[in-house]
Amino acid sequence: MKIKFLLPLFFVPFLLKAQLKSLPTDNRLATELDKIVQKETSDYMKDPSRAGLSVGIFKDGKSYFYNYGTAEIGKSTLPTSKSVYEIASITKTFTGTLLAHALLDGKIKLDDDIRKYIDGNYPNLEFEKHPIKIADLASNSSGLPQFLPDQSETFKKPMDSIAIALSDFYKNYSRKKFYEDLHQVKIDFIPGTKFKYSNVGTQIAGDILEKVYHKSYADLLAEYITKPLLMNKTIIGTDSAKLLTGYNEKGKAMPRNITTLFAPAGGIQSTTEDMVKYIQYHMDKNNKYVQRSHSSGEKNKGDESGLFWKTHTSDDGNQAIWHTGGTFGFSSVLMIYPSKNMGVILLSNESDAESQGKLYGIADRIIINSSKK
Repeated sequence: MKIKFLLPLFFVPFLLKAQLKSLPTDNRLATELDKIVQKETSDYMKDPSRAGLSVGIFKDGKSYFYNYGTAEIGKSTLPTSKSVYEIASITKTFTGTLLAHALLDGKIKLDDDIRKYIDGNYPNLEFEKHPIKIADLASNSSGLPQFLPDQSETFKKPMDSIAIALSDFYKNYSRKKFYEDLHQVKIDFIPGTKFKYSNVGTQIAGDILEKVYHKSYADLLAEYITKPLLMNKTIIGTDSAKLLTGYNEKGKAMPRNITTLFAPAGGIQSTTEDMVKYIQYHMDKNNKYVQRSHSSGEKNKGDESGLFWKTHTSDDGNQAIWHTGGTFGFSSVLMIYPSKNMGVILLSNESDAESQGKLYGIADRIIINSSKK
């Protein structure tokens, strides 16, 4: 698969190679898995632009945690499995899991026209009399834009200022304004026929969930996922002191993503400790909600899409479900191979144009190489 886009807590001087001695980590290099994780993460962390990296692995019924770098630039503080990161668009898989509940609870149908759940008249949310369906939202094929309103001019600004500009704009952006701006959207292909990544579509899916359950997204998240799984540190974004500082590639601290309006699309904060519990949950072959979330019935470039999950079936028949996440200060990857009884979560408090793609490669290689052992 390809994707586009201090001091150590434990001293292991006799095991570390010379070039790795300066890399702060709690990896004890005692097992084959330890060595695989070290090998796959070391080059990434040697880049001077990196800050911290937390790795969580669930393999054959056991949990493993590794941490690298620093929780705060300029300080010798290693992150831990309890360090809180923005998981960004990995949030969408939580929204997909909640959609699976709504489907099996009979609250919605995948072929429902989304306008059934939106107040007001939106004749623009169709193309050639083909309406946007809930399935199109879940497979990122609705034709809706990535942002509302159009932020193309903002993204022409110097990179260092884009995050600040967007953060300042959305501080005062309301749900009412969101749906006013939705009237201006123009769909230019039949929904369901092309892939077009859309935060807007996920936000609407979250709003539909709130409408059919008569509960807030935060309450649904707690009721169906975080409380049952004891994911006690997984919350909708707040300006909490527990959240690590996120940095860009220049080491500049980035504004936090705390706008709850877009929570279903990318507003969750979590830890590797909690996310490993989420991995374990999504490997439960007997859980009907889990299994429903892994398949939307839609196809994108030959691969079947899950409900906001990205999925791929390799030539040997093994299915991977995965998602990446990125804000201006955080990068993340969640990858699960149910058939290999293994999943990996990577959370970093640094973000640049290449970080998500590189983290994806790390996660994939950890799973593939450890499966050979």
